[in-house]
Amino acid sequence: MYETETAHHHLRVTDIDGVRLLTFERNNQSSMHLDDPFATDIRYVGYLHLALAVCPSATKTLVVGLGGGTVVKQMWRDYPWMNVDAVEIDSDVIDVCRDYFALPDDERIRVICEEGRAYLERTSERYDIIIIDAFDDDHVPRQLLTAEFLRVCKERLTPSGVIVYNVIGSLRGSRSKPFSNLYRVAAGRWSNVWVFPLDLADEHVESTRNIVVLASDADVSTVGLETRISNRVNGMVCVPAFERFGEDLYRGSIRAETLVPTNEPRFAGRSRRQSPESP
Repeated sequence: MYETETAHHHLRVTDIDGVRLLTFERNNQSSMHLDDPFATDIRYVGYLHLALAVCPSATKTLVVGLGGGTVVKQMWRDYPWMNVDAVEIDSDVIDVCRDYFALPDDERIRVICEEGRAYLERTSERYDIIIIDAFDDDHVPRQLLTAEFLRVCKERLTPSGVIVYNVIGSLRGSRSKPFSNLYRVAAGRWSNVWVFPLDLADEHVESTRNIVVLASDADVSTVGLETRISNRVNGMVCVPAFERFGEDLYRGSIRAETLVPTNEPRFAGRSRRQSPESP
C-alpha cells in the first residue's frame, strides 16, 4: 500500500486480512483493524493502560514514540478528560499515522516532531503518565534507557505520576540487559516498581517477550494495584481482559546484581513499602 525510506526507518504499510500493519525494517510496529481503527492485534498495548491503575486521576499523558498511534487513539477515546501529547522523531511516521492509521484531528491530541529526550529536557509541561513506546527496529533507543533520561522523566512527572515502559527482551539471559538496566535505574528513583512480562505462563524467563514496567511514587501498594486492576479501576478501563492483567505481575526473583544495589532487598513487581515475598 505504501513504502518509503525515511531518515530513520525503512517504513511499510500493508493490509492483510482486514488488518493494517505498520512495519519498520522487518518488524511490525503497529496494527489496526480496518473495521475498527481503535482495535489492534498487538497485546502489549492494553497493558499500557495499567498506568490508570496507578494514577486513576490522570488528566495528561505523554507518549514517546507514535508509531501507528494505537495507544494515543485509545487514551483519547477511552478517557474523554485526558489530554494526550505524542513525541515522534520521524516526521514521515507522523504523516503515515495521520494518513493511514486514523489518528484523530482533535485539540486533546498534540503531536510533536522531536526526539523524546530533547523534548523532555526543554519542556516545562508536567504529566501524570509518561509512556515510553519508542523503538529502533526491535529495541528501545539507548538514550531512552539511561539514568539521566529517567531523571528528566521524573522531573516532568506529577508527584503521583507514573512512567510506563514497553521493553522487548528477557528477564534473564543474553537478552535481559535492556530490562535489567532499566529496572536497576528505576528502582533507584521511584519507590514502587512493577513488572508485567507478557505470556510468561511457560516460565521461560530467558525467552524474548514484551515486558511492561511501571514506576511511580504514588501511594498505592501492590495489593491496592491488583484490586484496581481486578475492578477495571472502578469500571474506568474498557481494555479486553484487563481485569486479569494482575495475573501477569511478576513475583519471581531476579539476580540482585542486575537490578538493585546490594544493600537493598531483592524484589520484582512489588512496592518497597511491602516486604518482598519469597520466590
